[in-house]
Amino acid sequence: MNMERHKVTRQELLSLARAQVVTTGDLAKIFGATPSHAAKLAFDLRKKGLLKLAKRGVYASVPLDVDPRGFRPDPFLAAHKALGEGYTFSHQSALSLLGGELSERKTVHVSTPNARSRRLNLGDLHVHVHSVPSGALDHATTRVRRGNEILRVTSAEKTLVDLASLPNPMQDYEADLDAFRALLPKSDPKKLLQVVQATKGVAPLARVGHLLQVTGGGSPQWTEVLQWIENALAHASPAYFATRPHDPSNRFDPEFKLVYPGGR
Repeated sequence: MNMERHKVTRQELLSLARAQVVTTGDLAKIFGATPSHAAKLAFDLRKKGLLKLAKRGVYASVPLDVDPRGFRPDPFLAAHKALGEGYTFSHQSALSLLGGELSERKTVHVSTPNARSRRLNLGDLHVHVHSVPSGALDHATTRVRRGNEILRVTSAEKTLVDLASLPNPMQDYEADLDAFRALLPKSDPKKLLQVVQATKGVAPLARVGHLLQVTGGGSPQWTEVLQWIENALAHASPAYFATRPHDPSNRFDPEFKLVYPGGR
């Protein structure tokens, strides 16, 4: 089955454009074809520049006025279709999907229970898979519409704690300040407290406490969260946050025992 033997209708092309990213099964539904014929049709559509391969069996619809060679599909839809169920958008990707970051990064971040952390390449798309303990995402996710798809995303509260929990070399102090300023208005203090109480490690707690104090600590709604963190760190050693050894701009937050870089 090829393009000549299957007269593609305008409605089918519109459906393909609206879908943005499709699997072979999606193509079969759009064009009323069997899966094997849909795979052949995908090959023909790629030759004509109407589809771009994301990974085997997953394709992005290329707008008619765009050169397919330089076309980059929506990274979140591409990852959603390529990875399937069981993955939740998290960290910087969750921040973006929740409206806390306007720019889209080159790497998509997802979390999944009980799988090894790793990096995947899906065509031109880079995906960082974060492993989380079983149950860590229970009651800590939300749903976000993207095109015609509904994506599973970590909640605002979980996203903030995840960002503060990244290893020190991956931390960006200024970016985390911006993330807290963007997502705190969308966060529930009781839910944030629940996520904080389930967080292990001194450094993540110290970072969350510091960032929360700097960006929203003046509001009484965060008092319970800040007090819990302060109590949990009562006998802890100092933690570090995106600092360089002996950098004269480093500062110390005595309340949360955190060494952090100078800045805003």
